[in-house]
Amino acid sequence: MPHNGQDWRSIAGTKRNSLLASISLAWRFREDEVPPPMRLKDVTAFITRFLTPLEQQITDATVPSILENIQSFNWSAVEVARAFCHRAALAHQLTRCLSEVFFEEAIQRAEELDTILRTTGRTVGPLHGLPVSLKDRFHVKDIDSACGYVSWIGNCKSKEDEGILVQRLRQAGAVLFVKSNVPMSMLIGETTNNIIGSTINPYNRSLSAGGACGGEAALLALKGSPIGWGTDIAGSIRIPCAFTNLYGIRPSFGRLSATGLADNLPGLPTAASVIGPMTPDLDSLSLLMRWAIGLNAWQDDHLVVDIPWKEDVFTSTRNRISQPGRSNGSLVFAVMGCDNEVFPHPPVQRAMAMVTAALTQRGYEVIDWKPPPHCPAADVLFQILGSTAGHSVRLAVQASGEPPVPQLTDLFSNDSSPLPTSEFWKLCAWRERYQAQYHEYWKSTRQLTTCKRLVDGVILPVAPHAAPPEGSFKYYAYSAIPNVLDYSAGTVPVTFADRFVDHEVYQYVPMNDRDRANWRLYDKDLFDGSPVGVQIMGQRFQEEKVLAMMAAVRDALQQYLPA
Repeated sequence: MPHNGQDWRSIAGTKRNSLLASISLAWRFREDEVPPPMRLKDVTAFITRFLTPLEQQITDATVPSILENIQSFNWSAVEVARAFCHRAALAHQLTRCLSEVFFEEAIQRAEELDTILRTTGRTVGPLHGLPVSLKDRFHVKDIDSACGYVSWIGNCKSKEDEGILVQRLRQAGAVLFVKSNVPMSMLIGETTNNIIGSTINPYNRSLSAGGACGGEAALLALKGSPIGWGTDIAGSIRIPCAFTNLYGIRPSFGRLSATGLADNLPGLPTAASVIGPMTPDLDSLSLLMRWAIGLNAWQDDHLVVDIPWKEDVFTSTRNRISQPGRSNGSLVFAVMGCDNEVFPHPPVQRAMAMVTAALTQRGYEVIDWKPPPHCPAADVLFQILGSTAGHSVRLAVQASGEPPVPQLTDLFSNDSSPLPTSEFWKLCAWRERYQAQYHEYWKSTRQLTTCKRLVDGVILPVAPHAAPPEGSFKYYAYSAIPNVLDYSAGTVPVTFADRFVDHEVYQYVPMNDRDRANWRLYDKDLFDGSPVGVQIMGQRFQEEKVLAMMAAVRDALQQYLPA
């Protein structure tokens, strides 16, 4: 949108400065307080030295613990809100993770909640006093949704712009306090724009936090929020979660309401993005998914399917642990360590081997997964997304005169006119045929398992590498396949890259140009200390089952004893 002829640099600078001005002087670092990345790569422990003991206790707590302590009057909602506001302010200064700050409004709302609880003895709702952060795509009253575009600055949203999730969060007693940084276009696996800059990884500040929910991931990794909400169209939740030691889930389209979002792709009739939570721990993730699915949003959003939370599925799946001497009844997993297009780096290979060994050690049956090729399907998905996104992104960037970030150079150098309708529907038809082929392959696994049951879940990498240096995320086939299929998928942290263990493969022979580019990226010293996660994929609308399988993988890893 026009800004009275102002240069884009001035508009972006004003926005950036207003964000810093929203942070109390008492919460700002001095210039000499933060060592450069070369001296201190990992700031996840460093941040705690600036917190009081109570602030650290509060911000280290899980969502269930926070809610319990507020309801039992051990902590006030104001104490909780202030603690997370403080830690979020520190996290932003370390990683550039935020795009909007509304601390004063959050603390005021917390005061109101405390008054209600103190005078009535009752909570406003099940999330009474819980601080919640949001990816910048979510509209919030009186706040921008700039989404990395200078031209979208200054267009504050109204109450009517807020979607069902934000409305229900307020009604449940949640305290909204920040929005997190996203990449220009919201469609790349890193988080960078000309307003806030690039969000960096708190575990290794030489590397990216991923994208498109990289701001949310960096904030959560530094425990500047107990729960964040993101969106996922080709891995935007799962990529940054895997890069920053978090749990996250991509539900199937229609399980949760995705209204009230800033959008590059309005009206796209297929392969739309979905919303999902991101948390440092799995119990919090499960609690928030149970709450969100239980909102009956189908009554207000025609795109939401009327599928209540399936507690019986969640519980029965959790109970399907392996028992000595019995092969029937326990979960069956499949593992795909490589998609035969791009071979994962050594840390990712080791993470996959650890998960396989841990599950096998617990007695679960694990088979190899050899489905229809993933890479062509991911390419088709990006053609579908690009059918309108290229044009929309160019318009948004050109409206302010700002340059595209380097990651979008190819988009701007190619013709980005919308795809002809006939070509678009051909791509959609191809995707439907692929979905049918994949479903048939999954059905065939009954003949491949020793127990003669279908595979319950598939474990695969989220990306062929851990968090990479900025500008080097290129390959999306691992993360995009659940979106192609509209399958439920969640991420589980596994390990950290280790330069003493994850050595380069001697004289590696690449499979193709994509594989060559990925392999050249690997540097054991550069990646050292980076988190590595994997994803567990179920079928459509199997969110409860996926969450339970994530718990099975987490528990197996916690009890894993290397041979």
